[in-house]
Amino acid sequence: MADFGENPDQGKFWNEASGLSWVENDRLMSERLETISQLLLENLDLHPSSKILDIGCGGGTTTLALAKGAPPSVQITGLDISKPLLDLAVQKCAEHENINFVLADAQAHRFAVQKLDTVISRFGVMFFENPVKAFQNIKSALRVAGRLRFVCWAPLEENEFFYAPLQAVLQHTDQPFIAPGRAPGPLAFSDAAYLRGLLEEAGFQQVEIAKIPTEVTTKDSPEEDAKLLMQIGFATRIMTAAEMGEAARAEVFRSMLAQSAARQKDGKISYGATVYIVTAHA
Repeated sequence: MADFGENPDQGKFWNEASGLSWVENDRLMSERLETISQLLLENLDLHPSSKILDIGCGGGTTTLALAKGAPPSVQITGLDISKPLLDLAVQKCAEHENINFVLADAQAHRFAVQKLDTVISRFGVMFFENPVKAFQNIKSALRVAGRLRFVCWAPLEENEFFYAPLQAVLQHTDQPFIAPGRAPGPLAFSDAAYLRGLLEEAGFQQVEIAKIPTEVTTKDSPEEDAKLLMQIGFATRIMTAAEMGEAARAEVFRSMLAQSAARQKDGKISYGATVYIVTAHA
């Protein structure tokens, strides 16, 4: 049974239509986030007996990449609140006996105390109802001086992958866009000072937040790219809130298609992105 703990809204969100949509688009998103995944996994300095947790592991892309780059004796656990995504992760990682998966909410899950050497996450820690409590719980699972390392998004205006499709939608509706602020979601930790305060309040030390300019890229066609952007992110939420009909959505698609085509160069579509690579110690 799923352990949604203190995040029932997120549990429902990721186990219904949204979770299924991310399963459907897993390959597409994994490609687009590959460069960012590499940034996350750099310099982990793993040893043969390391025990690692991947929080918000989703379809298992980062979990699998971690296993491929680590000694085979390393023990890796992927944790996520979405059963559809974990089912995909289990399939993807079936050949790796050193990987197991847990369906749970990291904010409330009862971890074994001080057993982990490293906790990582690619865009999986921004959805907690109570971030301080969640990070305290994660810290309890780390050995003394164990390391937390994750990547999260910088502000909206520094991430074309979010604001470009959003602008395409807003051209075709009067529905206002209300910035999500610090509510659980992809941009919850976009304020670096706020994020540092959360981690320090949770008891983490030596908090380092590196702001890294990067790219979200794909070799998909503009048509495929626009189709994906119609299904994810803030743009989708605006269209749903505005109750857009087929004709209006077709206009939005044409705008997104034009944007994707304009960004294509040498067979690759690129969106400027900025992330925080965050490291802290228990």
